Amino acid sequence: MIDRQDFDTRAEALRPLFEDRLRIKARDLREAFHRAGPELPRGIRGDGVLLSKTEHLVANPHIARQLEDAPVWAAFNRVTAHLKEIDPKARRRGIILDRLAGVAFNILVVFAGFVIWLWWRGYV
Repeated sequence: MIDRQDFDTRAEALRPLFEDRLRIKARDLREAFHRAGPELPRGIRGDGVLLSKTEHLVANPHIARQLEDAPVWAAFNRVTAHLKEIDPKARRRGIILDRLAGVAFNILVVFAGFVIWLWWRGYV
């Protein structure tokens, strides 16, 4: 049996982690995991699906009594551990470096195309 208060307490504990580590503000877990999408590994996304469904089902006390709590708490622990491992500074630095690498590649392609065009026209 899953207690609604325990579930809500743990869900509220995840909210600051999503905001601090991934810069995602969301009303509930479903929205948070949806916005995080490809930034999370596949296993954590699976845990997110479980937690999102459980969040919806726990609203009904009759259904909440039928749910097993061990997989839900394990999913909470895995998601919390993963979010705590994320370094926001390194993530930001990685995003900036990826964009700069893309720009550098585009400049290289344009320069190579220009040299080929010069060679083709007979200027080089």
